[in-house]
Amino acid sequence: MTFINGFLLGMTLQLSLGPVFFAVTHKAVTEGGKEAFKMSLGAAIIDSLYITLSFTGIVLLLQIRFMQSLLLAAGSIILFIFGLRYILKAKRAQNDNCLNTISAAHEAGGQVKTGSLVYGLKLTAVNPLTIVFWSGTFGALLASGVLGGLSESLVFAAGSVSATVFFLGLVSYLAPLVPFKRNRKTELVLDYIVATVLFIFSGVMIFRLFSL
Repeated sequence: MTFINGFLLGMTLQLSLGPVFFAVTHKAVTEGGKEAFKMSLGAAIIDSLYITLSFTGIVLLLQIRFMQSLLLAAGSIILFIFGLRYILKAKRAQNDNCLNTISAAHEAGGQVKTGSLVYGLKLTAVNPLTIVFWSGTFGALLASGVLGGLSESLVFAAGSVSATVFFLGLVSYLAPLVPFKRNRKTELVLDYIVATVLFIFSGVMIFRLFSL
């Protein structure tokens, strides 16, 4: 039951669709489910790291306003840069007359298939909302005594991380099956959509920063 409770907690984070979801969907459509799943594993590794950090009392550090401001400012800038890369990739593909050449577009953006795992690591790591969610949630569970001991905490954490692998893995498998015409123009649209999502999340962080 502890594992299931952890899984359900993890799903609450996954169902609040964020930058990683849209980026995994984009990669699944443009590069295939295998590459998208590698990216999903990268996200799961970072989730595991953040959950581990929550056991160290990092939640106390994150309550300091300076640290909150630093995380939000850095996260906002980096997500904006990620979004800008998608825009530049689309622009370069258009300028180089690569509308029907998928591989050329990926090279233009600097994102190669072998970097899917690393890209998942980076995109998840730079989102401060992720570490705030995991550290706050596990910190509260540990403080309240809901998680009895180390073994129970590890089982609960395993359930939470498995939700990331399950949900994003499902997205990786299903996204390429969506019945729409796949060509470079479609991929350009996806580039702009993902960029817009990243810009929105960057803006949300800026808003939270000035709301502190």
